[in-house]
Amino acid sequence: MMPDYVTPSTRDSLQGDLAGVGLAELLLFLAQSQRSGRLEVRLRQNLGLALTLIGGRIAAVAGPLAPRLSDSLLTSGAPPQQVAAIGKALSQGKKLWELVVHFPVLRAVQEWRALCALLPWLHYQQGEFTFRAGPAAAAQGVEVPGLVLEATRRLDELGPAPDPLAVWSIPERPGDISAHLRELMPREWQVLSVIDGERPLAQAATQAVLPWDEFVRAVLRLESLGLLEARPAGVSKKHLVPGDPAPNFTLRALDGSAYSLGSRRGGKTLLAFFRHAGCPFCNFRLHQLIQAYPDLQAVGVEAVGVFGSPLETLRERAGRQRPSFPVLADPDDTVHNLYGTGNSLLGLLDPRGLGAYLRGLALGIPHGSVDGELLRMPAEFLIDEDLKVVRAHYGAHGGDRLSLQEVLAWGQAS
Repeated sequence: MMPDYVTPSTRDSLQGDLAGVGLAELLLFLAQSQRSGRLEVRLRQNLGLALTLIGGRIAAVAGPLAPRLSDSLLTSGAPPQQVAAIGKALSQGKKLWELVVHFPVLRAVQEWRALCALLPWLHYQQGEFTFRAGPAAAAQGVEVPGLVLEATRRLDELGPAPDPLAVWSIPERPGDISAHLRELMPREWQVLSVIDGERPLAQAATQAVLPWDEFVRAVLRLESLGLLEARPAGVSKKHLVPGDPAPNFTLRALDGSAYSLGSRRGGKTLLAFFRHAGCPFCNFRLHQLIQAYPDLQAVGVEAVGVFGSPLETLRERAGRQRPSFPVLADPDDTVHNLYGTGNSLLGLLDPRGLGAYLRGLALGIPHGSVDGELLRMPAEFLIDEDLKVVRAHYGAHGGDRLSLQEVLAWGQAS
C-alpha cells in the first residue's frame, strides 16, 4: 500500500516533499516494497543526491554530496593499484556489485559511502524527491534497515548540529590564535583545508571524505577556538539583525587567556560592547552586569563584555571591579567593527546619558587617557544557543543599553 506522504507520478514512480516525509522513512518504504529504480533528492543551491536501488537495496550513490569512489577506496586503505583496477573494470562496463567477488573491499566501502551521503539528510525537511521505477531485479547492494539504524545512532550521539547547507568560513580577523593552532589535530587541519566560505558544510564534508558526524565535531571544536564561523565570506552589514549568525572572534580576557565566542554554542549569551576601560558610561554598565550576574546565571544567560582598550589598561581600570564573567580586550576595535558598532558626537553629548555617566564617575575608577574610540556608541546583542542574533541593540547615547528585565525575560522564556 502506498503511504499518504507520496504522490504517484506514473504507475510505478513516486514524488513528494521532504517536509512531509523523512528520508529514512522513504528509504525504509522502498526497501520493504523491494523497489528497483532511481531515487533523486533535490535540495537547494542545486545540490542533491541520486541513489540507485535494486530490489530495495542501495546499489549506487552519486551526486556532489556523495564521496567519490576512488577517494573512499584510498581512505579505506585500498592500494592504489587496486583502485586503478576497479576503475578500469568499471570503465569496461562492469557493474559495481559484480566486482565485490573480486574486490571484497568494495562491500564495506559502498556501505560507508552510502552512510556518508545520507547522514546529513536523514532528518532534513527541505527539498523534494522523485523515485522513477526501473526493471525488477534480484536484490543487491547495501541493506537499508541496517544503514538507517547506524545513521540514526550517529545522529543521536552527535546531538544538535549546524544546517548542512550553511556556508562557514575562516574569520577574516580571528585575533590571537597562535596557541590554538599548536593544539590542532590532523583531522581539524583536514577540515580547515576544505572550508572556503563558498561550499555548504555537507559538500565540504564530502570533499574531506569524512562522515557528517565526525566532520561536525571537528567544525564545532574549531568554532570554539575562534577558527571558524557560520558566516558566508564576503557578506558584511553595517548593522546585524535578528537571524544573522553572530560573527565569531577570539580576544584576550582579563586573565590573559584566549576567549572565543564559538565556545558559547549551546548557551545563551549577552554580548556587550564598551568604549574604553576608563569610560564612566561603560564602568557603570559593567557594575550593573556584575550586580545582575547571579540572576543572569540563574536563567542560563552568560554575559561577555568587549572593551576597545589594550589588556593592560583594561586590567588597571575596568578590571578593578573584578567581574566574574569574561571581559575582553579589543584594542584595535576589530570586533567592534565586525558587529557594526557606530560613532556619534551627538550621542556622546546627549543629556539622556548623563545619569549613567555620573554613576560611573562615582565608582572611583580613573578615566586616564582615552585609549579607545572616543565617540564609540554602546551596543548589546542577545545570542542564542545556535550563535544566531536574537536581539541587536545599537545605543543612541552613552547610557543606552538593553533593559536587564528584557534580558532576564529572554533567558526565562525557554
